[in-house]
Amino acid sequence: MVGEEQKTESSTKIRKYFPFAAGAMILLVIAALVLKFGLSGTTQNGISYPGGTGGTVSDTGKNVSEGVSDGASTSQSASEVTSSDAKFDISKIIYTGNISLYTEDYKGAFEKVGAYAASIGGFVENSSSSYIDKVQNTTVNSGYITIRVPAAKYQEAMKEIQKYGTTVNASTNSANISQQYQDIKGQLDNLKIEEERLQAYLAKAENIQDLLAIERELNRVRTEIDSRTTILNNWDKEIAYSTIYVSITEKELATSTVKSPFSEIFQKIKEGFIGSINMILNVIAWLIVFTVSLLPFAAIAGAAYYAYRRFFRRKKQDDKVEEGGESNEKG
Repeated sequence: MVGEEQKTESSTKIRKYFPFAAGAMILLVIAALVLKFGLSGTTQNGISYPGGTGGTVSDTGKNVSEGVSDGASTSQSASEVTSSDAKFDISKIIYTGNISLYTEDYKGAFEKVGAYAASIGGFVENSSSSYIDKVQNTTVNSGYITIRVPAAKYQEAMKEIQKYGTTVNASTNSANISQQYQDIKGQLDNLKIEEERLQAYLAKAENIQDLLAIERELNRVRTEIDSRTTILNNWDKEIAYSTIYVSITEKELATSTVKSPFSEIFQKIKEGFIGSINMILNVIAWLIVFTVSLLPFAAIAGAAYYAYRRFFRRKKQDDKVEEGGESNEKG
């Protein structure tokens, strides 16, 4: 009896662990299936990708980019590690300078700046000049010229240009775009990897729906690539050629020359006399125009006065007639 009771207790304990054992077996089977079929290739977003088990297309309207998420994420992680470990590139600096000059010879200084820029491998980006013109009320020769010079010659150019006149103001601004440049470059590299994967999928597409979906995603990726390539190219130009804005004003310096105030006195008298005559003629012309412009108002006022006079004259006559009648009746 005791032996049978012990056997019954042991069998009861074994049965107690059957559910746990069965659950563990099921988990092992599921894990084996996932490892076998999940790593060999899958069908995502309704598009059969290379390495899959021949699945069919179920939904071509979804974004194809999710289909390359697994491979692209691995490449992106590697790129991020490389970008973060890269040294800070101090060569990615954009220099911009501003110089304001006073000079006695505007044309000479203006031409010197342009010629100097060309001599060191630079060029004139844009320029503008304003010359003395009494009609336009311009009293001095002045203007600006914007030049681009090789970055290696920037400091030299800033010093040289200030020799072409009296410096009123000179300043330098610098923008370090190293981090932004690395970020955009990393994004560009990842997009190129994604483009290659999409091209491989496009070559192995099974039907028209897959072709259209992959081509849409490929066009989007290529647009992003073009955008970031343009940004990097523009930055490369700004880095390679620094910009200098030069403002030039012609001005005679009191300490450089002695000029007599009587050197053109007769010319000044002539100009003053002619100016007075012109002023008098302008006043006369203005009075004529003003008088003529008042004629409509004068006509209206005259008509009103005429009507007023006639009304009161008739009233006086009527009053006299009434007074004469009353005197006759009394007589």
